[in-house]
Amino acid sequence: MFKGNLRCNGTAGRFLPAAIPTLLIVCAGIAPAASAEGASPIESTGYVSLGTFLNKSSLKIRLDGEAGDIGTEINWGDTFGNNEQTRLRLDGLWRMTDRHHLRFMYTDYSRSKTATFEDDVNWGGELIPVNASVTGKVGFTIAELAYEYAVKRNENMELALSAGVHYTSFEAKLTAIVEGGGGSAGGTVGGKASVGAPLPVFGGHGLWHLGKDFYADAQVQWFALSMEGYDGSILNYRAAILWQPRKWGGIGIGYDSFNVDLKVKKDNFTGKMDWTYQGPQAFFNFTF
Repeated sequence: MFKGNLRCNGTAGRFLPAAIPTLLIVCAGIAPAASAEGASPIESTGYVSLGTFLNKSSLKIRLDGEAGDIGTEINWGDTFGNNEQTRLRLDGLWRMTDRHHLRFMYTDYSRSKTATFEDDVNWGGELIPVNASVTGKVGFTIAELAYEYAVKRNENMELALSAGVHYTSFEAKLTAIVEGGGGSAGGTVGGKASVGAPLPVFGGHGLWHLGKDFYADAQVQWFALSMEGYDGSILNYRAAILWQPRKWGGIGIGYDSFNVDLKVKKDNFTGKMDWTYQGPQAFFNFTF
């Protein structure tokens, strides 16, 4: 059982340098047909965007024992180090009609590292002794499915309201192999703290033609909820600039921020999560 406080903050570093050469190559390949094809993502049936997202995370977490004993708070960054992670992100939208749309999103994050603990740690009711070699793994998966209704739409602009479900699965795990004392056999100690948080979200989405083959894409979502063991809120916003010289595709850059402030009281998890990740994106946009 996970009882305690969970806080995770993400910050962006440099802007995806590995993606820039690839984007430049694509620019050179699609630029010649800039005006001939009459590209317009506003008037398309839909799109799929695939890109990279740069995230640097810090985490503080505590796992209490089932008997109610208070665990030791772990600063994940101080213990295992903070490293920037470039992850894939998938977005998509299908216009079933001009007014009715379905939108989806998926991204994940995972890292594992081994370190030596400088103090005794109580993790889930088990003692991890000082100088033990401990492997820490942390990761999350985020998926969303939403319905949009376009309240205003013309050849240069589309404004829509949305309602959907945003599901976040988070996991932190510590594992250590300890030697037995007095001739006794050693063993493995540690455990896993995990929570899956489905939250409904409401928001707005806008797409504007800026001129030539450039478009602005902006989205914001928010919801507060108190039901069935969950009490919290979610805030997500994203802004991007898209260059689309052809009907079938283009490229873009953007910035995304996501925050969950959540209290959970379930059989397998009782605690609090205040978590933010944010960072820049570079992506390819495929239109159909």
